[in-house]
Amino acid sequence: MYGPDAAHHTAELTRLFARELGHAEEVLDLYRKAYALITYDLFGTGPHDGHFRWCAALLR
Repeated sequence: MYGPDAAHHTAELTRLFARELGHAEEVLDLYRKAYALITYDLFGTGPHDGHFRWCAALLR
């Protein structure tokens, strides 16, 4: 989710899940954005947690 290869892994997994589950990649991306909107403030209590930054970047 936050590592240096996260974008590459996300793209590969999205393609795999889209193919295996029969969903469009755009739909899976929309679900990921909905997840970001719902959970942006649920993890970590300090500024060092990467979840909020990941959610914000996803929604840009």
